This record gives sequence, C-alpha cells and structure tokens, in this order.
Amino acid sequence: MNKLIDNLFEKDLVIKIVSVLTAILIWFLVLDQDNPFEERTIAVPLTSNVEVLQQNNLQIVGTPLPTSIDVRIRGRRQKIAGVTANDFKAVIDLSEVTESGKKRIKIDMPQYLGEQDILISGINPTSVNLNFEKIVGKQYPVSVEYTGKLPPGYELVNVKVDPSNVILQEKESSISQVSKVVAQINLDNIKDSNEIVLRGMVLDSEGKVLKQFEGQVPIIVSFELVKRVPVSVTTKGEPAADWFFKEIKYTLSEVRVSGTRTVLDGITRLVADPIDISGQTGTIKAPLSIALPKGAALLKEDADALMAEVILDRLITRNVNVSANTITIHQVDTTGTKKYSIVEDTIPITIKGKPDNVNAVKASDFKLSIQVENLEEGTHEVPLNVQYPNTVSLVGEYSVKVLIEKTNEEQPAAGALTGLVYRP
Repeated sequence: MNKLIDNLFEKDLVIKIVSVLTAILIWFLVLDQDNPFEERTIAVPLTSNVEVLQQNNLQIVGTPLPTSIDVRIRGRRQKIAGVTANDFKAVIDLSEVTESGKKRIKIDMPQYLGEQDILISGINPTSVNLNFEKIVGKQYPVSVEYTGKLPPGYELVNVKVDPSNVILQEKESSISQVSKVVAQINLDNIKDSNEIVLRGMVLDSEGKVLKQFEGQVPIIVSFELVKRVPVSVTTKGEPAADWFFKEIKYTLSEVRVSGTRTVLDGITRLVADPIDISGQTGTIKAPLSIALPKGAALLKEDADALMAEVILDRLITRNVNVSANTITIHQVDTTGTKKYSIVEDTIPITIKGKPDNVNAVKASDFKLSIQVENLEEGTHEVPLNVQYPNTVSLVGEYSVKVLIEKTNEEQPAAGALTGLVYRP
C-alpha cells in the first residue's frame, strides 16, 4: 500500500514539474507574442568637458565634436517604448588632450539613468577623430589705408588710430596667415566730421580679408582736414630816403588751414595784415597776422613757421656820358650869320634809381637840347634840357657852354641845329 502511495506521489511530482515547465513555456510563448524582445536606436545628446581645452589654449578645428550619438538598446517592447534620450548621460572626455595635433578620442558607453529593464547593446560612433590647435595671441600695429580721393590741395594730417596696436587671438593656422591690420578710410566720404568709427580689416599677404577676424577689431580714427592755401602780404608807408621796396620773401608760400569741408571750400587765398615799412632800411623780418573765417585755423606748425622777409634796397646813382653831338640847338639866328658850337665833347649825366633800371640805361636813351634865342656872339652857359627814361630819376641840373661866332658867309636859316661842336 505504501509503495503504491509513494509511486503516486512520485508520479504527481513529475506531473507538477512538467506542469510548471509547461505553464512557463506557455507564458513565454504568450509573452513573446504580446510583449516581444525588440531593439531600438535612440539619438542621445553628447556632452563634453570642452572647457578643459581653454586651460591649455587649445581649440578644436576642422571636424567638430558630434552633438549626439546613437545608442542601441534591447528589451521588451513595453519596456523600451518608455525609454527616452533624457534617460541617458553620454559624455566625451577631453581632459587628456594637452597638445596640438590630430587625436582619436574614445566615447565612453553612456550611463542609463532610467528605471526600465533594458540592455545597451552598442553605440555609434564609439570614437571620433579630432584636430586640436593651440590658441595664440599676437600683437599687430594698425596702419591706415586710403581709398577714394580728396579735392586738390586737401589732405589729412595728425591722423591718430585708437588703438594703435591690437592683439589677435586665434588658432595657430589662422594667425600664421595674418599679414597686417588696416583701418581703411574712404576719402570721398570725408566731409565735416573729424572722427570715423570703423572695423579694422585683417589681411593676408595677398591683401585678402581673413573672414575669421571680421568684426573683431573696432577702431576709431581721428584726424584734421586741412587745405593748402597761398598766402600774401602787402606793405604800407615809404622806406627811408634813397631806399626802395624790392621784394617780399615768405618762409612758406602756402599754409595749411584746418576746418570742415564746408568752411575750407570757401577759402582760396589768405591776405595778411600789411607790414609797415615807413622810414625803414635794410631787411625787415616780421610774423604774419592773418584773420581767418570762423571755424578755420592755421595748422600750428605752419602758424609758428610763417614769416615774411621784406627786402629794402638802396637806390644807386650812375654817370652816363652822352656825346655833345647829340644835343639839339633850338631858336638859332635865322639870318645865318652866326655859327653855334658846343664846347664840351661829352656831357656826364647822373641818374638815380633801382639798380636794374639804372644799369639798363644807355647813352642813346637820352635826348638833350638847348635854347639859344637872342644870344650874341661869344661863349654862353646855357641850361641843358635832358629827357631821360621814366624808370630812373635825374640827379642835379645841367648846362653846357655854347660858342657863338660870326660867320662871313650867310648860312641858310634853320630852326634847330645839331652836331655843331667846337673843338679848341
């Protein structure tokens, strides 16, 4: 009897085990149909500690860091359906990068922060090739370049650039391309302003703009707009006796006047206050005083240097020997019984004037004549009438001796005789 019962229990245990296994199998079959295992790929944001690169003055160039990675997960459909990208933390570690160059950086398996029963089966990419460059700083002077054109006589002076030097910070490959930094001014646009705010241009050796530096160099350029204007001065008064005004020499024939275009366009010549030469001799040096329109001013360097030199010169005298043969005799005796002759061979005439004018006078430039009306026989001192060039003045009064003789033969009547010379 006991044996029968034991057999029955043994059979029931097997039946129970078989039943349990069968139930589990059926449960899995049903589960696989209703909630099967599946695989899913989720794009997960990739964070980095890129700020550690700044500590080593490094920057990623070329291929950038990926912003996300694909994470493959496996699990029951109902489990993985509730998984989102926010359930993962994916990080790429750059703390080992300390030098420039190309490096392959491994991406660690992301950390799952969710509560679902899932498996991470893989990620893509598992690493990334990155190129690192040092960030370097270099100082460059800022030069001014001009385009366009100012009107004739105009120019810019006292041009100042603020800042006069700039420090550019960029990766090594970019800095190596920099040739110069310029502030470019279009002269066609210069009107009434004396200051321009602009962006400096960073150029390579071929003069091309390097785009990566655009907008990084704010510059203020200040200047003075000037116009070159001729200057003149006159004199007043008369110099001392026997002196004459010869010329004026200027230390500057033109001066630079600063102001706006509106003001300068109306200035074509400057006339200084007259210089008084009354009673003066020799050379007079004097600064010039110029009244300028409102809004205009002489450039300081020119105002300090502007002087006039008024040169006064002495009048000179000179004796010119004029042949007595050229003297014309007027009012001779009409009966023809008198003979007239000039005792002197030559007449020395003294003239005074400016050296150039005096030295230019020739004997032939004089016309000499006398009046012999009602003079009897004998020798007479007769005033000499002298006509001379108007560029000089005559010094003194002149007379000549005229010999009047009676002639035995009648002479034809004449109103004037010349060339009658007496030679003792």
